[in-house]
Amino acid sequence: MKPKCTNGLSFLLILLIMAFPAISSSGEKLGFGILPVVDVLPLLVGQEKGLFEKEGIDLELISFQSALERDAALQAGRLDGYFGDILNTVLLVQSGEQLKIIATAFHTHPQCRMFGIAVAPGSGITDPAGIKGKDVAISSATVIEYLLDQLLATRNMGTRDVTKVDIKKIPIRLQMLLSGQVTAALLPEPLLTLAETHGASIVLDDRKLNTALTVLAVNLKNRPAATTLIPGFLKAYDAAVDLINANPSAFKELLITKTQFPLAVKDSYPVPVFPARAVPAEADVQAVQEWLLKNGLIKTRIPYADMVISGGKTL
Repeated sequence: MKPKCTNGLSFLLILLIMAFPAISSSGEKLGFGILPVVDVLPLLVGQEKGLFEKEGIDLELISFQSALERDAALQAGRLDGYFGDILNTVLLVQSGEQLKIIATAFHTHPQCRMFGIAVAPGSGITDPAGIKGKDVAISSATVIEYLLDQLLATRNMGTRDVTKVDIKKIPIRLQMLLSGQVTAALLPEPLLTLAETHGASIVLDDRKLNTALTVLAVNLKNRPAATTLIPGFLKAYDAAVDLINANPSAFKELLITKTQFPLAVKDSYPVPVFPARAVPAEADVQAVQEWLLKNGLIKTRIPYADMVISGGKTL
């Protein structure tokens, strides 16, 4: 007896059922650790607009309230990549993590400040020389302390010219500045603008530093195959940057919703223009490592090629 043939309708249904998983799949999952700061906006835009999904990547953005929490998750193998800074990446690599920087998230820009030294309201200080001999609130052994030293050097000042006060939590640092418990503090935007609205003055900022501030990196320790996702990830990231730069104000609500954005400066702080994607310059990576060596935080340098996957130009 000849077997019964499947009729045309049944055959079509079988094809649809077989195809359904491929149609419904949102792509290969990539867990990315972020902080609730301005610099992560392209990642947020790319996720909201489906740009990563378009490249076959199911991007899961996992937000942490502090770098300490983010790093703990990374070291526990929960993250495939992260948003951070060069200094922190060097320290993690030295501890055994296999992180590779794939792009600069934000680079200093002459028309857009991202970090600065604010002085307390009523301090009477109007220029950088005024903080000599004064206390400056920072987060020690982090990019914040590194940036303080870099900023001081631009005015021929050194770490011995100020007294560093270690205050890890940025909101507390801001509160102590505004209440006059510290004379000065190094703060990121938009809290720098918020400090100004409460009477603080900004005596020095990062617009003339010409350095990579924050970076994006992948973690190859537990996910070696993550490198295969890099081209699509960067293509989606580039598209998100283009969208933001074409109309920055269109994404302010997303920035407010997804980050620790103070509503008090909603109308006064503009969404920044993001640089075209690049990787950190070798000089930037080496400068960070020199600082870490000088301060006894690492013992050996890591070669640039072991830290950075160069998929584009450097800044």
